Amino acid sequence: MGEVFRARDAVLERPVAIKVLHRNLAGDTGFIERFRREARAAANLNHQNIVAVHDWGSVDGIYYMVMEYVAGLSVREILHAEGLLAPAQAADVLEQTLAALQHAHRQGIVHRDVKPENLMVTRDGVVKVADFGLARAFADAQITEAGNVTGTVQYLAPEQLQGEPADPRTDLYALGVVGFELLTGRLPFAGETPMAIAYQHIHEPMPKPSSMNPAVPASLDGWVASVTEKQRELRPESAAEARRDLEAEARSLPAAPPLSSLVPEITVVPAPADVTAIPQHGDPAETVTIPGRAIGRSKGKRRKGLRALAIVLAILAIGSAAWASWTYLIPHEVDVPKVVGLTVENAQAQLEQAGLVVRIAEGRNSTEVPAGSVLKVQPAEGTTLERGDRVTLVPSLGPPPVPVPNVVGQPLSDAKAALREAHLKVGDVTRAFDERFEADQVVRQSVKAKQDAPQGSAIDLVVSKGPTPVSVEKVVGLQQDEAVAVLQSQGFVVDVQEEFSDEDEKGTVISQTPEKGTDLQPGKTVTIVVSKGPPEFPMPNVVGMGRDEAVAKLRSLGLLVDVAIVPGHGGSRVVFQEPASGTTVHAGDLVHIYVA
Repeated sequence: MGEVFRARDAVLERPVAIKVLHRNLAGDTGFIERFRREARAAANLNHQNIVAVHDWGSVDGIYYMVMEYVAGLSVREILHAEGLLAPAQAADVLEQTLAALQHAHRQGIVHRDVKPENLMVTRDGVVKVADFGLARAFADAQITEAGNVTGTVQYLAPEQLQGEPADPRTDLYALGVVGFELLTGRLPFAGETPMAIAYQHIHEPMPKPSSMNPAVPASLDGWVASVTEKQRELRPESAAEARRDLEAEARSLPAAPPLSSLVPEITVVPAPADVTAIPQHGDPAETVTIPGRAIGRSKGKRRKGLRALAIVLAILAIGSAAWASWTYLIPHEVDVPKVVGLTVENAQAQLEQAGLVVRIAEGRNSTEVPAGSVLKVQPAEGTTLERGDRVTLVPSLGPPPVPVPNVVGQPLSDAKAALREAHLKVGDVTRAFDERFEADQVVRQSVKAKQDAPQGSAIDLVVSKGPTPVSVEKVVGLQQDEAVAVLQSQGFVVDVQEEFSDEDEKGTVISQTPEKGTDLQPGKTVTIVVSKGPPEFPMPNVVGMGRDEAVAKLRSLGLLVDVAIVPGHGGSRVVFQEPASGTTVHAGDLVHIYVA
């Protein structure tokens, strides 16, 4: 975004840092307005862990910001020198940075570009966060480039890479990546192109720092994991919460040298009077002397150095010219390959292999292209582009969501009709016993009512087979009332039938259907046959019948026959009977006939 000069405030007699913005940004009136707004907001941040903004303005079209001068090193410089930090040192950097973010977030300011370069460490071990507000202004300035994502891709949160607005949890994600780098000396994701790294931030799980540095305790693994969740809703709600979590874990970390031991003494020496940092202001510039670097050199050594520098610059100029000719004079064209219908990963790989830069846009619903595949590519397939041009992929989100109706309790046929009407279909239908619902009624549905499901998707149903069967108890031999009570207690409907029985007492259950031990669902019918005792019937009239004929008829009815001959007669015909005709008799009863 610009260059930083060290200068001296002639009024307050203090060193300051002046950031001078590039002239190409100064030509963007929209950016300048945003720069003013963000600079004004950043100037209101007053915290020991934030690089203070003293002033801002412009001179002859050059815009600048006057900031607190930090006599120290950036965390990036410390990492270059040390490789990585001890867990306690890393926790100290992170805790102080969280304190700064906590203060800024309360003022409604999100940094958006947290990275080691923007974290300064003073000689006293105080961490100071720089460039609050500038990332927002710079990002807004790029809004005219559709889908452009501003920031350092290695530290961008998934929501930033997908074009969503940043919030305080976005800064937490970036700081989690910084924490990983402090603990391991490496970034969690690497790739040949920024898009490859961005893809990993969106889709790949964050590795544990301990996987690259066994000295990292599990407590810090957990903290890094919590602030780098892919979904921002799963991260700590605020910098204050993340800070509390970190402080709790840091208490058990092994002691380590303080941060101040990582920052060497820096001596500030006034520059010669004829050297100025910014000519428009006339402030005297300063030079910096770092131990180990010689200040004075002989004129001979200086001349040799200049000759060597001239040779190096000449070589670089030739190389730059050759590179520029290859890049700008020789055309490098490529046709956009056919990628619609491919998975987003395969399409991105093909496009990047063709030398194009891939941007993944927000997905759209489609009933024709499955979710996760490319629905559309812009520019269209076959369009001729130059290598390095941007191509936008629009992923399919699958069919649009539709609300799922409530079919629980409905007969299966009605449930199918309701799902069809909602542009859904019936999936697997399984049947299960259920005491609450009658047979063929829907017991459960795989997607609850009023929730959304993709249009045309299948909803699995569980349909009732009725109540769970129970084993029918034996009631044969019981009296009718007792048998009915037993079967009704099991939930059965009892059908009572009667028949005569020569062997069973009247009112006794002779048989049952189904038999005992049969599994039967409650609500089903059990039939019992109850004895009416021996058969009964009216005594037939046999008077006047021949003896043998009358005996045969009465015996056929199950009656016992006693034959008496009237004295003085031949005994061939019945002249009297007892009981009389029409009297109720039972099989087995003894009847008397008199023959003459």
